Amino acid sequence: MLTYEKWLNCVFGRAANQDVSYSKFDAPTTVEYIHRTLVHSGFDLLRFSDKQVNNGIEAIFNNSISDIIYSLKEPTVPAEARTAAIRAIKILYTDCFEKRAKPVLSHLDEPGASPINSICYMFWDVTPISSWGNKGDCEYFELTLEVLEFALYLKNPACIESALHGLGHIYNKRVYKIIDDWIKQSQTSRSDLLRYAAQAQIGYIL
Repeated sequence: MLTYEKWLNCVFGRAANQDVSYSKFDAPTTVEYIHRTLVHSGFDLLRFSDKQVNNGIEAIFNNSISDIIYSLKEPTVPAEARTAAIRAIKILYTDCFEKRAKPVLSHLDEPGASPINSICYMFWDVTPISSWGNKGDCEYFELTLEVLEFALYLKNPACIESALHGLGHIYNKRVYKIIDDWIKQSQTSRSDLLRYAAQAQIGYIL
């Protein structure tokens, strides 16, 4: 049986260029372990380097690297479990990205970034979650907006940038209002983040 500890070591303990077969993970167990990993990311991932965490999170959520992410849309897994796993991305932000990503902006190539800044910034570029719509009683787009709006109000500029980046790629009227509300509440004094927010409001994000 693939235990949670073996899952962590397999996903996060491997070398960046080491191929791993993910076919051994059945969908219900995979969703359970994704949820557990995210909920406990502030503790369970401490033993892994920033580079390993970057590689592991990308392996889970980037469908060009593995098929792990597709367990989150598998209809044989209860919608409640899939929804809980996606909402747990909020905890990944607060307990991992907020604490371990350096407070620098990736879209400006500011120096001093940690490897975790990479997946923090590119998270919503590499994951297909927001494009899934409504499948098997799980509303993925709504969950995406919920997570992104939550991350927008964190303190680390890297997390705010990540949220704006994700929102900018799914531009619509609701996204415009989410960002507008954030700007009006003056959640940051960084003019470069406010400029980035204005770009995200009109979908002008690279």
